[in-house]
Amino acid sequence: MLAQDALPKRELIERHRAAVDKGKGSIIFGLASFAEGIDLPGDYLTHVVITRLPFAVPDDPVGATLAEWIESQGGNAFMRISVPDASIKLVQACGRLIRKESDRGTITLLDKRVITRRYGQALLDALPPFRREISR
Repeated sequence: MLAQDALPKRELIERHRAAVDKGKGSIIFGLASFAEGIDLPGDYLTHVVITRLPFAVPDDPVGATLAEWIESQGGNAFMRISVPDASIKLVQACGRLIRKESDRGTITLLDKRVITRRYGQALLDALPPFRREISR
């Protein structure tokens, strides 16, 4: 089991690949930085677990100003800014699993907001046409 911050990212990936190459089990626990820019094709990555929908923390002054403007125009800043941004990040995180046409695996999304909130369907619709099993 490998955890982010225990070792540099490059070394975590190297150790993971070495374990898989030897036929050993290997699990990497990582945060958002592992959702993009990581290439682990084939048996190097067979299961991605996403614990939360990737909504950004609203602390950016430019984003706050844009949100104020959207709302002053009668719009919904959350639906116009936050949901599309989270959708892109979710697609990137899911994209870690399928790098080649022959790749297979499972994506587990633990955040129930994807089925309980009205924006959840938009997030699901943005994903590739995976076979889906939804448990409530």
